[in-house]
Amino acid sequence: AFFILNIRGDFVTLWGSLGFLLKHKFGRMMERIVFLHGFFASGSCAMAVALREAFDGKAVVLTPDLPRHPKEALKLVRKIIDKEQPDLLIGNSCGAFLAQMLAPVVGVPALLGNPYFKMTEFLKERVGEHQYKAPRTDGNQRLVIDEALINEFAELEAVQFDCCSTYYRERVWGLFGDNDPIAHFSPLFSEHYSHIFHFPGGHTPTPAEVKTWYAPLAEKLMKAYPKKEERLFQHFKGGKYRFVRSAFDSETLERMVVYQALYGDEAYWVRPEKMFFGKVTRDGKTFNRFTEID
Repeated sequence: AFFILNIRGDFVTLWGSLGFLLKHKFGRMMERIVFLHGFFASGSCAMAVALREAFDGKAVVLTPDLPRHPKEALKLVRKIIDKEQPDLLIGNSCGAFLAQMLAPVVGVPALLGNPYFKMTEFLKERVGEHQYKAPRTDGNQRLVIDEALINEFAELEAVQFDCCSTYYRERVWGLFGDNDPIAHFSPLFSEHYSHIFHFPGGHTPTPAEVKTWYAPLAEKLMKAYPKKEERLFQHFKGGKYRFVRSAFDSETLERMVVYQALYGDEAYWVRPEKMFFGKVTRDGKTFNRFTEID
């Protein structure tokens, strides 16, 4: 702890460390990364540990345990993103499935490792009781795959690319293991995104592969697309808007978007988040209602 003399001559302790003061005076000292693990993994899996080691002293890597149900997982990750304001999402397998849906909504670039875009196919072959492959913080290692879980993933699969836009085509990168025996979604990824990389590994990378391939690509992605001070969007009819923040409807708890027109009287507007980031169809063509711009 350190001390300063205030105008009354009293010594006061300021939050325990010089680093904390510098962080609040000059902004965050290190970038933040949120890692989303695979379906059978946890926030303590070998890949999570390797990422934290690779970025030690360079970035804070947050590795939460994700709930089994994807909608609960998305809510948890959104809560973390709201609080931590990360610079990058890294997802592997099912975690990449989730990260892809989140990236254009929360405005954060994403690195997708061996993304599993058709989780229902994966789950249907594994109905029954399983064990998580890494310890979880709640101590519960039991995992059940049932019809309800499969249906929930199917619901999300149907809309997983709805928020894709030309802006994020360059900001979501895919990393695919050449020896991955179960996930072969490089062609589907390339329909929506431009940057595909390969590494000589399997579906779940080893710690060495994480440090050799994932970490350097993550650093490159953050440098190429640093966190924006503000987000700007253009409506398909031409109007430009400033994204103010996301908010919750007090009655339904639905996620909303507060945004401001950059023309006329610069009025503020509110629209459901799904509608704001979703697509519309006009004259037989489907496109984003709002497209992010620089």
